[in-house]
Amino acid sequence: MASKQTFRTTGMGMFAAGLVTFVVSTLVADGFVHGLFLGMTIALMVGAAYVFGAQWRRGHDGDAALDSETWWLPSQDEHRE
Repeated sequence: MASKQTFRTTGMGMFAAGLVTFVVSTLVADGFVHGLFLGMTIALMVGAAYVFGAQWRRGHDGDAALDSETWWLPSQDEHRE
């Protein structure tokens, strides 16, 4: 599995590339190239959000945040009373 630093670097790189493609898309007035850069902007920003979300979901303790026993479930309320 990739390290936390790798996720951070990848996410920031995708976000920065998305900003660059957005700026370039504002420089190109119209046409296919403008749409191409706008599409690249959307794809890179969505990809960066996914990478940041995967890093946040993993939590600070590795895969401990994914342990289903630590999550609250509404169905368990009935058994606790």
